[in-house]
Amino acid sequence: MQVRPVTPADQPQLLALADLLDTVNLPDDPVVVAKIIADSQKAFAALAVRDPTFDHRHAHYTLVAEDAGRLLGTAAVFAFHGMPEEPHYFLSVVKDTVHSQQLNTDRARTLLRLGRDTDPWTELGGLVVHPESRGKGVGKLLLAARLLLIAMHPDRFCRRLLAELLPPRREDGGNAFWDAVGGPLTGLDYYRADLLCRSDKEFIDAFFPHDHLVAELLPPAARDLIGQEGPATTPVRSLLKRAGFHWLGTIDPFDAGPHDGAEIKDVGPIQRARELVLLDAPPTTPVESRLIGTAANHIFRVAACATVGKGVRLASPSAESSASDLTAGDAIWTMPLDW
Repeated sequence: MQVRPVTPADQPQLLALADLLDTVNLPDDPVVVAKIIADSQKAFAALAVRDPTFDHRHAHYTLVAEDAGRLLGTAAVFAFHGMPEEPHYFLSVVKDTVHSQQLNTDRARTLLRLGRDTDPWTELGGLVVHPESRGKGVGKLLLAARLLLIAMHPDRFCRRLLAELLPPRREDGGNAFWDAVGGPLTGLDYYRADLLCRSDKEFIDAFFPHDHLVAELLPPAARDLIGQEGPATTPVRSLLKRAGFHWLGTIDPFDAGPHDGAEIKDVGPIQRARELVLLDAPPTTPVESRLIGTAANHIFRVAACATVGKGVRLASPSAESSASDLTAGDAIWTMPLDW
């Protein structure tokens, strides 16, 4: 199994993955998916040659996990998310306690307040793993590959990383939080709002109140979604936590899904990533499974190897080198996977 940049030949299988979830970052739309592929190809091409004319702030990188020609999953990196022309919108979740002297009692409540951030983040999004491949390490490999990509090109990404996690999904595709908050405020149903969010979220800033919303006034089904990830997202959130991410105390104003984030300096796998030279002899020291990445073609694979000073030796040099188009003397990047 390997992770690599998406190509036009992947479009049919990528559309099949999009059909499983149909999210903002990977919609079930052939035209949009074709643009996602084209944008990713431009971004990776500019990354390879360090094209000074390419605006890396708008770069979108899409990776796919592949095994014997079959796509097992996909994930994306959005280099800059949240800028003056396109802010990052969120609802802060604040716990509050009020006291009544008349009743001589305290009441705890949860307050939600709309915020907008123009100090950009690098967003990890668009993660979809085929149901038949879940629980087999595909999600971790896609996360690790994105973190290694950032480690390899730190000047092309922001100092902060963001993951907007999906809340539990309803069978009809709707969302109870939107039904209780966004729908009445905007006059839009969930599907229409979802389509608009794929290009611009300004209507949220325009129609949502900028004072506190009291969560206790919402129906129980809407309150229960606040800051909760869906069951399919829980394993990914656990991986993010082990990598150094934490809940930011904010949620998506659209569906109440949690926002997890971290500064790059606090993301352990990135800090432990190293650029090394491939050696031509098998290791004589204990080996471990590490992610191997090359800057030339941005292909990432798991390999059993051992680091020796500034070099790395693969446990099976001929097999792994052939599979990854590597030869002795090549500069490669490695990242431990013990998290």
